[in-house]
Amino acid sequence: MELTESTELLKLIIEGTNAGMWDWDFETGEVFWSENFYELLGYKPGGIPAKIDTFFEILHPDDKELLSRALDAHLKMKEPYRVEARLKTQSGIYKYFECTGKAIFEDGKPIRMAGCNIDIHERKLLENKLAESEYLLSEAGRLARMGGWEFDCIANKSIWSKTVYDIYELPYNHNLDFANPYNYFLPPYDEMLKEAIASLYKHGTIWDLELQMLTEKGRLIWVRSYGEPVYNAVGELQKMRGVFMDIEKYKTNELALNHSIEVMTQSNLQLKNFTHLISHNIRNHANNIATLTSFIDETSLDEDNIDLFHKIEKVSQGLSTTLDDLSEAIKIQETELHSDTLSFADVIDSVLGVLEFDLEANQAVVQRELWTEKVLFPRLYLESIVMNLLTNALKYRSPDRSPVITIRTYTDKNDSVVMECQDNGLGIDLELHGKKLFGLYKTFHSGKDSHGVGLFLTKTQIESQGGQITVDSEPNLGTTFKVIFKPKTWF
Repeated sequence: MELTESTELLKLIIEGTNAGMWDWDFETGEVFWSENFYELLGYKPGGIPAKIDTFFEILHPDDKELLSRALDAHLKMKEPYRVEARLKTQSGIYKYFECTGKAIFEDGKPIRMAGCNIDIHERKLLENKLAESEYLLSEAGRLARMGGWEFDCIANKSIWSKTVYDIYELPYNHNLDFANPYNYFLPPYDEMLKEAIASLYKHGTIWDLELQMLTEKGRLIWVRSYGEPVYNAVGELQKMRGVFMDIEKYKTNELALNHSIEVMTQSNLQLKNFTHLISHNIRNHANNIATLTSFIDETSLDEDNIDLFHKIEKVSQGLSTTLDDLSEAIKIQETELHSDTLSFADVIDSVLGVLEFDLEANQAVVQRELWTEKVLFPRLYLESIVMNLLTNALKYRSPDRSPVITIRTYTDKNDSVVMECQDNGLGIDLELHGKKLFGLYKTFHSGKDSHGVGLFLTKTQIESQGGQITVDSEPNLGTTFKVIFKPKTWF
């Protein structure tokens, strides 16, 4: 009765632990597998032969050598036999088992061995996932140069991740119980960290600081330190934990960027002052021209000189108008000018009025094909663009024919307004000069009073408003500049 109860109790224990029993008689070669072991493998009792050869057949190929070594070590050296191995189930899936056993020896020779194979598959999968997650977390921290730390306020003990040791440039076995944890931080950052920790102890305040430190190997670097409190159930401070990050690369870039912004701000201020000065000086000259023209008695001039005088007046008025517009633009602190709804015809008329003398002197003809009448754009920029394109066409006219310039406007398939300026001048070798056509101080024809500024300014003005400019040209046939305004800027 007691034996039966003990057997039933043992059976319940084995089933409760997902374990299968086995027994191996070395003298007869007989092997016994318990019903539970068959069930863990997905078989009915006796579904496969209970043999040592069968066991090695269902053993994962990568685990055979490991299990064989453990078994030999136990039988020859009496070392404990406990090994984790994968066994193939009836469905063809390998499951993890913990294989244990113990042999009975007589005269130093094993005569019998028994043990159990415990199903640890779910636990092993969780362990593998945990190990994979820990690896990914560790690698992410290493690559980002970011690690975690914890300080036990009761035991006065610190724990660091490997990355924190790496940032300090300390060996992983370094004793963290040093007397002064602030020694690595330079003034005033050591005091900042002291105050942050004191505030956490007193008020529970979280800190997030950028600090400069000197590593164990003498490297000066920027770090980011984050810390927060951990309380027990009754609200007592138990631990501090946080993140420690090497931000040297980012901080250096940030400081360099801030310096660049300061330099740029100073340069912009100097440029703005210079622009005011230039505008003021040019206005003085323009006013002088206007004053001198006012002193001229038209009645004393002959017909040719009166015509020339009127053209000088028109140029003077155009210069004054341009200076007025420039003064308004200078007053605007932002780089983006205010856009207006402009009539192409009005702008072209204004520019042609200024260029009237040059056009007549060169017997130039300006044709208009204005299929789109208006555009939303800063007036100062549009007048400058038209002026530069027309003067460019006159400057690079062909000596063999009179200049014919066509200004054409239309709307393309992308609803963008396009303005073309086509001439029959000298043209440009785009294969040779195409890449540097809009560069500052780039010229492509000698003896043409070229400075290489007009096209650079034109491109800059167009792109500042979200548009673009292209060119199509062939030597001795002429050039077509195409200005494509930012979409939806027409009416």
